[in-house]
Amino acid sequence: MGKRKKGKATKKTKQSQAQNAEEHYKKAPHSFVINRGHVGKNVSELITDMRRVMSPYTASKLKTRRKNVLKDFVTIAGTLNVSHLLMFTKSETSTNLRVTRLPRGPTLTFQVQKFSLCKDVVSSLKRHNMDPKQFNLHPLLVMNNFTGEGVHLKLMSSMFQNLFPSINVTKVKLNDIRRCVLFNYNQEDETIEFRHYNIKVVPVGMGRAVKKLIKAKIPNMSRFDDVSEFVLG
Repeated sequence: MGKRKKGKATKKTKQSQAQNAEEHYKKAPHSFVINRGHVGKNVSELITDMRRVMSPYTASKLKTRRKNVLKDFVTIAGTLNVSHLLMFTKSETSTNLRVTRLPRGPTLTFQVQKFSLCKDVVSSLKRHNMDPKQFNLHPLLVMNNFTGEGVHLKLMSSMFQNLFPSINVTKVKLNDIRRCVLFNYNQEDETIEFRHYNIKVVPVGMGRAVKKLIKAKIPNMSRFDDVSEFVLG
């Protein structure tokens, strides 16, 4: 009997995967992270860090000019499937962040009390991970203390949830989730703590020898007569 040809089936499968990926990309919320007016060097670097957080569904290399007005970004947002606008401004007394749902709102305005840049966090760590591959997938969203009867809490909760694509628990691969974003609301002083984490899967409840085998790090077992000596020893 002749062999079955797999060319057509493989081609259809790849086309189907490409179509599904394209549909998922279009449905995902996209964003612009920009500044209005002069904001200084530190806030400019904060905008760059914020674009990393919003990756891969943001315009990471977007350049703004003094001639640009807000209407320019709103006009091109529909063409590029952009659903949210994050805009930083700076005055003599404060740094502010506006988060807008395009094209008709609502808009939330926050005062940035303090922030740490990515380079400062990295320099303070003994071991850090800045692998660019971790930005190929959007982060996992975690929200805390956004419960209550206040309309502002419901509005903030809805806005933050819609900033990032939802994760399909049945289809997502655990190893693909490399980042996490945390929004923590403090009800006492009515502030929001925003944090961006790098995460990784770590084996728990087993010895160092077994961990090496799981992580595909092949150890030198030339001095052992049996693999059990390596695992138990």
